[in-house]
Amino acid sequence: MDANNTHFLRCLEALKDAPFFYDTDTNALKSLLSTMTRNNWDANTFKSGSEMASHLHFIVSGRLKVYQMNPKSGREHTIMILTKGDVFDIMCMMDSDAHDMYYDAIDEMEVLYLPVDDMQRWLSENPGMNRSIFAYMGKRVRQLEEVAADICLNSTLVRLSNLLLKNTNAKSHELEVIDNLPNNEIASLIGTTRAVVNRHIQELKNYGAISVSRKYIHVEDIAVLQSIAKQTFAA
Repeated sequence: MDANNTHFLRCLEALKDAPFFYDTDTNALKSLLSTMTRNNWDANTFKSGSEMASHLHFIVSGRLKVYQMNPKSGREHTIMILTKGDVFDIMCMMDSDAHDMYYDAIDEMEVLYLPVDDMQRWLSENPGMNRSIFAYMGKRVRQLEEVAADICLNSTLVRLSNLLLKNTNAKSHELEVIDNLPNNEIASLIGTTRAVVNRHIQELKNYGAISVSRKYIHVEDIAVLQSIAKQTFAA
């Protein structure tokens, strides 16, 4: 992207705010941005892992579903939902193999991308960035560990409660990132079916933990939700 591009300064601010580029020198970010290409994705844009293998993408706005799918059964499991400030596919920084992942834009998205080779060259010129990258990757690994443990060890009601808590704003008690997702997408995040999620949402409503209005879930009693997640709740 040329420095005279009307989007340059706005995109630069987006990079500055991203955890991936925490505490990076502004001139270094300008240099990186000059090698990036900006693109807009419509909602429901689909990408396969093979399409992502040679480039690193940075999300300026919008949400992206990252998932795996059984091609025979059509069943999906959502690995994570990425949003503003996130980077994908971070694994392409480690090897050149395509990953068995699929990507769907939940909203209209604005992304920046650049060839992996250019990113690696920039990192060699800015070695101080490695700390931020390792911190970001560590966060993602921890997230995957938590998801795996949750699915293996907890009931679907506990998994749903954990998901809601992780995506609830501590001050407003409103859902973020997963707000307005249909129940089948929520089900895919916790490894179950829409019917099961429908039943558990009704349970949580009956317990006074949440309310639902126009397909939006609102957290009404976070203490109840926390006790269900900790498996200390007595109905």
